[in-house]
Amino acid sequence: MKNKIFLALITFMLITTLSGCIGVNRSFKHVRSNLFENLDMDYNREIEFSIGPAGLMLAGMIVRMTDVEEPIGEIISQISRVQVGVYKNEYTHSGKSDFEALKKLTDEMMENGWRYIVRTIDGNEMAAVFINEIEEDDEEISQLFVIAINGEELVLAEIHGDLNDIVEIALR
Repeated sequence: MKNKIFLALITFMLITTLSGCIGVNRSFKHVRSNLFENLDMDYNREIEFSIGPAGLMLAGMIVRMTDVEEPIGEIISQISRVQVGVYKNEYTHSGKSDFEALKKLTDEMMENGWRYIVRTIDGNEMAAVFINEIEEDDEEISQLFVIAINGEELVLAEIHGDLNDIVEIALR
């Protein structure tokens, strides 16, 4: 029992010190701040974290030791960094997502090399998926940014890695 607790403690320490769990990067924070400014809602951070290569490698090793039939370990090995943020709307009413806020966000993301592949608004729900390719003429997707908003929360997720290979693995 003591060995398992010790192993879990060492694993946790390795994940937090080697993986980039300290926090999200500046560009992630910039997108978050832009959304906070342009939406008619008051968000408070519930959770915000980043997992880097060491943490993902450890997660992949753990997944490979399980009896999962899906190629999750293979998919994780194609990811180099993940950043996630979940923010709760503190207003008593559920604000309405509007097209102007989505348009401003899209324009800013495009200025930073992103292009949208999905944008949708339905009542108080809004979602957008952006991709960033390695080079403008290249078709290799290296980053994916997902934004999902409803009246209760805002969720941001950014994934870096060889996303073309992930799609190929998933289709197999």
